[in-house]
Amino acid sequence: MSVRSSSQSMLLPFLILHFAVAATLAPDVVAQFEGDITLNCLFPSQPGMNLQRLTLTWQKEQAGAEALVLHSYYYGKEQLERQDQIYRNRTQLDPEGLARGNASLTLRGVRIQDEGIYLCHITSEQGKISVRRQVAVMAPYSEVRLEVSVSSQVTLTCRAEGGYPEASVLWLDGARNNVTAESDTSLQRDLSGLCDVSSRILLARTGYGNYTCILESPRQPRVVRHLSVSCSSDNCTNNLCLPITLPLMVLLGILGIPWCLLRRRFSWCLAASEL
Repeated sequence: MSVRSSSQSMLLPFLILHFAVAATLAPDVVAQFEGDITLNCLFPSQPGMNLQRLTLTWQKEQAGAEALVLHSYYYGKEQLERQDQIYRNRTQLDPEGLARGNASLTLRGVRIQDEGIYLCHITSEQGKISVRRQVAVMAPYSEVRLEVSVSSQVTLTCRAEGGYPEASVLWLDGARNNVTAESDTSLQRDLSGLCDVSSRILLARTGYGNYTCILESPRQPRVVRHLSVSCSSDNCTNNLCLPITLPLMVLLGILGIPWCLLRRRFSWCLAASEL
């Protein structure tokens, strides 16, 4: 009986030591811009655990600087004196969850600056543990628009606003050749860190045909837009050029206006279709 007790007492320190050096690497968390997320952090618990002996700190890593404090709990209550000001009124623990081994933290109103690595440090009667969470932020771009302007050349512009992360624009011609090198793409950020992207490509009068604009951004599905440019003569002027969209073509068909008449009246006809 005494031998069994001795064995158990020798095993317990080993288990606590093993627990103290263990760390959990969690999969990435993708947070919606301005939404709420929960950073999960679970630790071993037991009924009647003394929360007075529980110490919890949530931090965000900073490259080359001291980590930011999001939330702290010790002496049996939440302690927010050291909380960084950018997290004021944005974090929440479940006090009842701590007794069940749940130290998960809710972060409200996610910002672009919230992207990064978070650490949950816990010391309890069962030992120590650190849980790592990597947060990525995503904001969907507005609907991708293809715009056409005509002067001595035809300019195709592909644009989208208010998204994150940064997006890239790929251009393909009718033969599926990559003509992105011939385009000019600009990207701007607003004060909140959201991105506006605009890409344009110039076509000579002989460059008519089919073109494809592809918008790609990490953590978002790619968006594809097609444009067909056709030419019926070489004397196009600005006031004679009309962008013809698919709904307008349907309306003209209902009104009984033959498409061939439009081709005779307008020297450039532009038809846009969306995948």
